[in-house]
Amino acid sequence: MKKILLSGMALTLLALACGEESVTDSTPANAPGGVLKGVQLSFNDRNMTTLARALNPAFVFYFDDGDVGTSPAGGSYIIPESWTYTEFARAAKKLFENTYAVDFRLTSANLGEPGPNVTTHRVDNVAIRFLVMVDELNGYLVNYGHFDFEFRRHYGEGGQESWRLTKWWDHTGYGYDPNPGLVPASFGRVLAMYYCQ
Repeated sequence: MKKILLSGMALTLLALACGEESVTDSTPANAPGGVLKGVQLSFNDRNMTTLARALNPAFVFYFDDGDVGTSPAGGSYIIPESWTYTEFARAAKKLFENTYAVDFRLTSANLGEPGPNVTTHRVDNVAIRFLVMVDELNGYLVNYGHFDFEFRRHYGEGGQESWRLTKWWDHTGYGYDPNPGLVPASFGRVLAMYYCQ
């Protein structure tokens, strides 16, 4: 009976998270907000192709200061200050392949509009909710803190303009959730756990 109740709780949490207003629902695909929509969808759909389209090849992910120099889940891996595109993609791929359920939400924020002659655009203080279920009963919840992002203007074949995510700063810490089976964590620490698998 307990297993059924906890499983129902996990599904309820996913459903509630899905009902939150997304930061990118009505944003054009070729704008910075559209890039964030792609990132959000890539995690929810566990789709590496969508993630790759959103990230600049020179992409850098910066870990939360509280995670740098620590080891995830008691392992021997030491979390660095940052990851390259390749390291981030490896962690994301392993998370996509080895989780029971994922729900990733970037909630309401003022994305701003990049000017016509700028090559980079920065967005700060984007709120997050990230739920990863390891199985039907246990998982990790990130619902405290925020992300900062930097985008770079990109020109494709034929000079078509778009934006790509170039820098991602993790400022998520350890919030609190009273639900059994959900361990509070930072976003980067969850990714580092999967990177080490």
